[in-house]
Amino acid sequence: MQTQKYNFAIKPIGQKKAQLNSLVTNVVVLTVAIIVFVLGLVLVQKLRDTQTSGTEAYVGANKSLTGFDDLADFIPMIVLAIAAAIVIGIVLSSFSFGKRAR
Repeated sequence: MQTQKYNFAIKPIGQKKAQLNSLVTNVVVLTVAIIVFVLGLVLVQKLRDTQTSGTEAYVGANKSLTGFDDLADFIPMIVLAIAAAIVIGIVLSSFSFGKRAR
């Protein structure tokens, strides 16, 4: 039986531009996801406001809105983590891929 050897070395990417181009795409996707999420919450709130208090539709919409209220407390931490990941990624890529082969 043969054993396989795995190479876990980090291989440099040829161009930094490709990394920054994918960064723009990721930011756009994240922005669109946030917009869709907020619009969904607005629609649920409008649905709740059109229902009579105490009905199943009102209770269900109200539970979903109060559930997302707890998530709103974590939004600053989530944004900070995403921003830190982007900055760390850019700094690491500039140090590790900044050396050119001669």
